[in-house]
Amino acid sequence: MEYVTYGGVSIINAIPALRGGVMAIDLPVRVELTNGRCVMDEFTSFILNYASRRLNVNGEYCARVNSSVPVSSGLKSNSAVAAGIVYALAMLSGVGLSEVDAARIAAEATRAHGSSITGAFDDASASLLRGIVLTDNRLMKVVRHLKPPGDVTVVVTGFKERKRPINVNELRRLASIYIDLFHWALNGEIWHAATVNGIMVARALGYDGQLKAIGEALSNGALAAGVSGNGPSVFAVFKDGEEGPYVEYVDRQWGYLILARPVA
Repeated sequence: MEYVTYGGVSIINAIPALRGGVMAIDLPVRVELTNGRCVMDEFTSFILNYASRRLNVNGEYCARVNSSVPVSSGLKSNSAVAAGIVYALAMLSGVGLSEVDAARIAAEATRAHGSSITGAFDDASASLLRGIVLTDNRLMKVVRHLKPPGDVTVVVTGFKERKRPINVNELRRLASIYIDLFHWALNGEIWHAATVNGIMVARALGYDGQLKAIGEALSNGALAAGVSGNGPSVFAVFKDGEEGPYVEYVDRQWGYLILARPVA
């Protein structure tokens, strides 16, 4: 049984107000689940065991993961892996499970593992549902699921840089502002919310180079730009064909990038 989930970029970081938003992009994570034993890394083994207990599934299973998402990058790698394992296990074992319920279990599992502060229900939901999701992570509820525009290119860089320590208290001081950002997104101001979010996270966590890249993207006509997750990745969304000058800047300043598209 193989199931594909996707990485994503942040519209709204869920740490400050426990409301989040993510857009899935075409960085696939392939989870192959089979009966029997195999050697797995610690994270994969933990998620699989957690999912087996939650789904009341007996027997031995092996999960093999092939991910195109850079690890520890803010591009939702752990959530995509966890969600893929949960959903693939449900499918293989014949347990009826919706994608949203699979995202809930994946969020529980990553929080129990300690690899996510909130459980990242928003990240897991986007990895399974694709498109743009806006979620209430307190209630583990998808508030809005939107189809992304089909005519944009997402330029991602910064994912090879050093990840900054997360100052949870610093981010949570911004809770009232983040409630407003969530409402902006609900009212259709997706790119505005993503940009303000990305700038605020960059400032709160001290990503000076990423802040400069955000400014460069916006000055070159980006629809949105910001730090994804808790960094270190920085992304910029452009109308197709308008990303060229910014790509040249990224190539000069960073020397590496990913060109991606939203996944509907």
